[in-house]
Amino acid sequence: MAQPPLIKHAISLLLPTAANMTVVPILSLLLSGILTRTADPDSAIGGFSVALGISMFVGLPQLRIQQLTLVFFDNDKSLRQLRKFVAFWVVVVTAIALVVVIPPVSNFLLDTVFSVSGALKQNSADALIWLIPLPALLVLKMHFYGAVLRISRPRFAWFGTAAGAVTVVGFAFGLFSSGLVEGASIAAVSMVAGTIAEAATLAILSINPIRNFEGVESTNDTSIRAMTWFFWPLLFAAMLPAGTQPILNAGMARSPEPEVSIAAVALSFYVFQLIAVATNGTQNTALALFASGYNPFRVRRFALSVGVITFAVVAVIAYIPPITEFVIGDIMGAEGRLNELASTGFRLLSILPIALVMEQLYTAALMRTRNTRPIIYINTLRLLTLAIWVVVTVNFTNLNGLWVGAGAWALTLFLEAVYAYIFGRKNLARVTSV
Repeated sequence: MAQPPLIKHAISLLLPTAANMTVVPILSLLLSGILTRTADPDSAIGGFSVALGISMFVGLPQLRIQQLTLVFFDNDKSLRQLRKFVAFWVVVVTAIALVVVIPPVSNFLLDTVFSVSGALKQNSADALIWLIPLPALLVLKMHFYGAVLRISRPRFAWFGTAAGAVTVVGFAFGLFSSGLVEGASIAAVSMVAGTIAEAATLAILSINPIRNFEGVESTNDTSIRAMTWFFWPLLFAAMLPAGTQPILNAGMARSPEPEVSIAAVALSFYVFQLIAVATNGTQNTALALFASGYNPFRVRRFALSVGVITFAVVAVIAYIPPITEFVIGDIMGAEGRLNELASTGFRLLSILPIALVMEQLYTAALMRTRNTRPIIYINTLRLLTLAIWVVVTVNFTNLNGLWVGAGAWALTLFLEAVYAYIFGRKNLARVTSV
């Protein structure tokens, strides 16, 4: 069967992939808005945030399951092996989620690690119980997302994302109105229900297309052992960025204007992520295109065009003051010094779109050629760069917290793209021979 034109096919993959990766923070904001109307909003919002953070950490394998599926799903034989591997992780994360809610363990996490007490602790503990199935559901969901992209059915991804979002919103309003559960549990139950709806929609829609998928004959190793060697560096590398925010917060807290700087960096980074949403799906889009046999250098041109267009949009907002004021001030509601620092932070981040898509392209090439160990090196170098920047700026300069935080994001993400290019440039040419 002839390949569809690359640009059209790539856009059809990129848009739902980016939307899926962006919808979770948007839904989290919406759930927080509903929780502000509960009897104890601070404890409800804080409790859900703590519980969701723990649950997402337990479900960390879900971050790489989609890439695993895109790389290993070639035919029926590989799919059978792949689903055994996915089932293993479903069992593992469910077991850990069950252990986490055992009172001695949950008390240790909430009392010692997060230092919460009273109503905040109770909300966190209640939400953790409701979130027990979430890590497993996320693993399954990301497997199905990878599968529908691999068989070139991206519209199923739209249906899945829409079903999940509608279910989350519907459950949240329904539970709040009915009073069946209270506080953080409203958001926890809604998140689980939405993920069930999302995964079920993808699974049902993809049954026949996957069954009819012609696939390709491949000599690549599709054993569980091969998947394990592919997966563990990705899983380890996914843990390393978890240290970014604590290091940044520690550095900004020791810099001039700590409170407003922390808020400004968070605001500017959030706005940047929303506007640069198209860059979020580059890696999985590239993997799907590689798997479908497209020329990797044409895929690189497409990724670069996404980066350039996104940069142009971001630059217009960052460097035209009335537009900057409209976005940061009028829409986001920042005033005074917060507005000034957040606008500066957004300008610092505006250099990143091209670097982000190039990093995702070259790490996708490493994944496609099943050479995932360098991804550990890339993320380790990024974390080392971050630590050096924070130590130097905090101890040897008078820069305020905004420059420490936003500067760190800009520098480390830009250099991460450089590291990815260094390690992945040769692998891009090898993609065609895989």
